[in-house]
Amino acid sequence: MTEQQGPDSNEPASEAYEPASPGMPRWVPVLIGTVLVALAALAVYTGMRYRENGTIAEHVKPRRTRAVAGNAPQGEPGAGGSLIMPDQTPNANEPVAGQSRAVITGGPAGVEATVRIWARRGMLLEVQPPESMVYVNEMLIGHANQFDTDDEIYDFAEPGSYNVKIVAPSGATKTFIVTAADDAKQDVARIAARL
Repeated sequence: MTEQQGPDSNEPASEAYEPASPGMPRWVPVLIGTVLVALAALAVYTGMRYRENGTIAEHVKPRRTRAVAGNAPQGEPGAGGSLIMPDQTPNANEPVAGQSRAVITGGPAGVEATVRIWARRGMLLEVQPPESMVYVNEMLIGHANQFDTDDEIYDFAEPGSYNVKIVAPSGATKTFIVTAADDAKQDVARIAARL
């Protein structure tokens, strides 16, 4: 058996020459880039808006306010530094007196229970549905899921009582009175509600 020789050398040819495969058409990367830019724009648009009852509604965009002088644990924003609407903090009411934990009011038209809770600095919400709106002293502070972890506690700006109203998308409401006081037994009031 004789070995084949390369055309210009005395060495044997080990592999046959294979032509390079044709590259990707130039329009394919342009199309992929266009689709990615469109998806990014859609993600930004849907991040700023959400659908409610089949219509597009403006999403509440909370932001951190500057902290008011006060005591807060290290690493936490100062009092009043929770996620709330621009440069506004709810004013505290006079502290609620008494030992009652719940007040039941109403009559033939319906009964409403208001739960009283005491805490030293803030509240944590465990609410179903999580997209329920939260009002403190009739001021909208955002959705319940904004204050549902230990890292996202709503801090009260000053000592006193605060009326906390939680309103579900269905219209159901629950009311709580949270009294912020230095002598409270717990640091954070945990509010659990299913609407």
